[in-house]
This record gives sequence, C-alpha cells and structure tokens, in this order.
Amino acid sequence: MEHARQERAPTFGQEVDGLFLRLIEAQASYAEYKRELLKLEKRWLQKVRTPAQRLLIQRNITKTILTEAFAFNMGWKEFGPLLRRLQRLGFRDLGMRVHVTCLYVQSLDLFPERAREAWDMLDDTERKALRLRREHPLRREYLESINHAKKVARVPRPPSR
Repeated sequence: MEHARQERAPTFGQEVDGLFLRLIEAQASYAEYKRELLKLEKRWLQKVRTPAQRLLIQRNITKTILTEAFAFNMGWKEFGPLLRRLQRLGFRDLGMRVHVTCLYVQSLDLFPERAREAWDMLDDTERKALRLRREHPLRREYLESINHAKKVARVPRPPSR
C-alpha cells in the first residue's frame, strides 16, 4: 500500500531563500526587499512560541535587511535604524558581528560623520576575533573579513583624539 508523502511546511530559512529567489528574478527594489522581509518576519513571529525563537527571527530579518541596505547603497537614514535595532537585539554570534561591522565600515562613504563609531566598532570586533583560539575554525575567516573591510574602506580611520 502506498502512503501519500506528507509535505512538511517550509522552515524559516527555506522561506527566506525562496523569497530571495523571487525578488532576484523580479529585479526588486530595496523597498520591495524590505517590505517582503518585514511581512515574512510578521508571519513568523505569529508562528513561533518562545522568546528565543522570536529573537532569532528578528535578528535574522534585521541583518538581512541591513545587508540589502548596504547592497543598495542606502544612506544613514535607512542603514542607521537597522544597525541600532540589531545592536539592541544583540548579535547572534561573532560571525554576525563581523558581518555587520564590516558592512558598516565599507558604507562610510555614504555617512562619513559616523567614521569614528564604525572604526571603533571594527576594532572591538577584531579584538573579539583575536581572542578566539588559533585553532578555531572561523578565526581566520573573521580576521580576513575584517582585513578586507579595512582595505576597501573609502573613509579612513579618524586620527586618535
């Protein structure tokens, strides 16, 4: 007897991936990315049961929108509130901190008045990465990302006070 295979509901990650494919194919604008990601966040926040799950959804959606703000060269009016929200929510792990901090430093040509804060954040993130043991599988990757951000940054580190 053949059993009908039950379809599982897509996971959060699968839904995000599917959404991205549709938006890329549609050559969507930043506003469309943001609107669709926030709708996805709202739907998933209604589904999850625990505060930890809610926090995970909020962090991931905010990081994703911030990454899109970077890709679309959005100014501080858009980038800033996303960065602040992510700082309030807390970074999920050092990898997320490295990613966001590198985007911040690389975006400084759009808001150079934020240079001191961004470079200080990069220094702090680098110190955290250097504290990982040398054998840690991601240590080198994090440090390479930080060094890349330093090299391509269009706004130099401000002089020390």
